Amino acid sequence: MAKKIRGSGLRHTLPYVLRFAGLWLVVTVAAIVVASVSSYMVFAQRGSEAEAAHLRTVVTIQAVLSILAVIALAVFTTHRLAGPWIAVRRALDRVRYGDFDSGLRLRATDPRIKEVELAFAQMLDSLRQRQRAATPTIGAERLPAPSDAAPLRSHEV
Repeated sequence: MAKKIRGSGLRHTLPYVLRFAGLWLVVTVAAIVVASVSSYMVFAQRGSEAEAAHLRTVVTIQAVLSILAVIALAVFTTHRLAGPWIAVRRALDRVRYGDFDSGLRLRATDPRIKEVELAFAQMLDSLRQRQRAATPTIGAERLPAPSDAAPLRSHEV
């Protein structure tokens, strides 16, 4: 069997981060900014200018680190949720273009996703059998399937 499409890779899921986690990201980042600004405003009034400057630095670092953590969590969550379905879509695209030899390998940790992988493998076996049955034979040799033949170009006609 040819190469199995395994997972999706982070490069395939990054475009989906805003689609799947965009609103969650915006709301969470806004909440962090509001909490940081309000904390600074409350505590800055209680101390001297030097203490306020120190507090401003601490709150800014805290807010930036929290926002980075939220972005990392959004990327990780999107990768874990959307990744298998992106891999399925990529594998279906290969089948659509006539590649019945590429399999699909997904995470082993989720039994529901493994059911999808098994169903995909069964679908590929069924398509291969149908293709073999539809391919005409001469003697003991099979003729190449129409999808295997070289495409005609307009200048070759």
